[in-house]
Amino acid sequence: MGIVFKEMKDMEFPDWYLKEKEKARLKLKEAKPAKYGLDFSLQDYQREGKSFKKIANLRELSRPVQERMESVGLSIDEKQRSGSHLQEDNFTTYLKAMKSLLPEGVVVMDTDEAIKTFPWLKDYYFKIIPKNLNKHTAFVNAYSQSGIFIWIKEGVQVEFPLQACFYLKTSNYVQVPHNFIIAEPNSRIHLITGCVPDQECKDSAHIAATEILVKNAAAVTYTMIHNWNKDSNVRPSVGIRVEENGTYLSNYLLTSEVKSIQMYPTAVLARNSRAVFNTMLFCKGESHIDTGAAIYFKGEDSKGEIKSRALVLDNSHLAMRGNLSGRKKCRGHLECRGLILSKNAWAEAYPNLSGSRDAELTHEAAIGKIKNEELNYLMSRGFSRDEAVSLIARGFINLNIPGLPPAVNKYIKEVVDLTARKSI
Repeated sequence: MGIVFKEMKDMEFPDWYLKEKEKARLKLKEAKPAKYGLDFSLQDYQREGKSFKKIANLRELSRPVQERMESVGLSIDEKQRSGSHLQEDNFTTYLKAMKSLLPEGVVVMDTDEAIKTFPWLKDYYFKIIPKNLNKHTAFVNAYSQSGIFIWIKEGVQVEFPLQACFYLKTSNYVQVPHNFIIAEPNSRIHLITGCVPDQECKDSAHIAATEILVKNAAAVTYTMIHNWNKDSNVRPSVGIRVEENGTYLSNYLLTSEVKSIQMYPTAVLARNSRAVFNTMLFCKGESHIDTGAAIYFKGEDSKGEIKSRALVLDNSHLAMRGNLSGRKKCRGHLECRGLILSKNAWAEAYPNLSGSRDAELTHEAAIGKIKNEELNYLMSRGFSRDEAVSLIARGFINLNIPGLPPAVNKYIKEVVDLTARKSI
């Protein structure tokens, strides 16, 4: 089929999908709250808003919108990107392949159009994330619109990342995408997703589901960069299944104050597969943040790491969670570290390990403040107190994320450095 970036609006949804939606909406009232994080009412948000016209180029967007998108890693000129996807509220308004960079054998579509196009997608729909895991996944099952669908054919190696932006424009609105990444054997792909509301968007919510299947010897890197408004509620559910010899790498960066975030991506690993989760958080203002990850080692010789680093400021509240579980011969490490920089900030760590005799699972958890001896040393070298705190904070957050292209790593370092200087 080659490179596919298209829409098929004239097609109808298949019967199985329409029945699934109808059943999900009838059962939504029975859905249970999420196990972790603040609870809130999804009924407080509107789902029906105005539609947006499609654009032919990201430069058609206003400069303030471009700047918001750039703040979450999007390249407006699309250099060193294989393709771009933009969803505004619940409408896909831009979808483009860089044909000189995207090899044959990659399909990228709006998820709704993919469901209309590929009958076999029924066999993947909510098969990695339980559709009734909690009221957020049930809500996506009932009301999802758009999202990005990526299918990488066997043996295809995509050198430059694809990029996707989920942009919220309407106040008191809930964005509900359902995303898929399906990497066939021996393929490789990197998706950068940036989530951000317009500066004038008030009381918004982002409730998403992302299902990722990494088949035999395939490699998927999934990078999420979030820059929310202080009244945003965010619930991204991510499920990953990694088959034999596969590799999954996750990078997550939060740079802004937010009303609440709860996310707990979960990976299930087959024999000789690997998963790594890297998380960097700036917890500011009145933010309530509950993040973590879980890895289930189902196959022998599987390996995994969960690493979380956070700077906790102002009146924010952070919970860091991690779970490693294996009954086979496996190796895993969990690290949760929080540096508290304000008197009223609060952080908690919940590391959890469970395994059999053949499992080698370790963890480190630490929460604390900057040591006076570190401050005094830097101040004796001529730095002001604020400069010394900023240097220590930037060193603590650990910016070296493996697997990212140099240009993306450079951008993230600039964002984190700017945020540190403004926050301290």
